[in-house]
Amino acid sequence: MLPKRRVQRISKSRRVEVRRDEFDQLVDLLNERGELLNALIREQRIQFERIAQLQADVDRLRREWERLKSEV
Repeated sequence: MLPKRRVQRISKSRRVEVRRDEFDQLVDLLNERGELLNALIREQRIQFERIAQLQADVDRLRREWERLKSEV
């Protein structure tokens, strides 16, 4: 993997000339980052669902435990 080089920030108010290949490379990079973010969002959604299922199981076990304690 090539080392990432630091570039200076570009002011939004300053016009910058870029070549078409540079622009296309930037669009590809943004699309790649978008795909990574979408994958992260999917993974977080799955984890949230798993946590919710675990919490529901814990709640069910607590209710059952309380029911068994009250019968004794």
